[in-house]
Amino acid sequence: MTALHLRAPVAHLTVLLLALITSLLLSPSINDNSVAGTLFSCLMLITLMTTLTPLATDTHRVRLILKITGIILILLRLGVTDTQLPKWVSLFSLASVIIFHTVLMVLLMKHLFSDAPQTEKLLAAINFYLLTGINFGFVYVLLNLLSPGAFNFPSGGIYDWPDFLYFSFVSLTTLGYGDIIPISPLAQSLAALEAVIGVLSPTVMIARFVK
Repeated sequence: MTALHLRAPVAHLTVLLLALITSLLLSPSINDNSVAGTLFSCLMLITLMTTLTPLATDTHRVRLILKITGIILILLRLGVTDTQLPKWVSLFSLASVIIFHTVLMVLLMKHLFSDAPQTEKLLAAINFYLLTGINFGFVYVLLNLLSPGAFNFPSGGIYDWPDFLYFSFVSLTTLGYGDIIPISPLAQSLAALEAVIGVLSPTVMIARFVK
């Protein structure tokens, strides 16, 4: 029983890692407004909620926030189509997604700085890094909705989640290809902040492991 309890966090973190990698690989190729895109998004939300909620064993409020926010997001995703979506609903949905992912990141960081085994800390660190890139992608989508023209794209057209996800990880890893350029001061500040997090996160995590 004790061994099973000890393996449980590793299993949750491993499933989360696989889910995040799957999301990164499949998101660009799935139409977000299609039935497949809706089901995929709901499945990802359920996976995130069920894998990280058990890690908040000593924080009832965090577990409650995760469950309520996750359920709201799933209902929004299932019950509203893009053509019927008022702008305020899109903004509310994106803000909820950002809060949801931020809470998950706090949980992972807390686990990283706990007395958990090294394997769990390593998985928490990798998941935190991937969630940072994904969460900033949602932040950029929200910013582009609030302030159209905040980003300069290489050609005309409609840009959506996969484009901002790509830009987010380019910024996080400080690659800086320059094909998508932040124009507004807030967009530039957010991109700079993400780059700083991308540089400092591995340093802090390595220092934690060495300690």
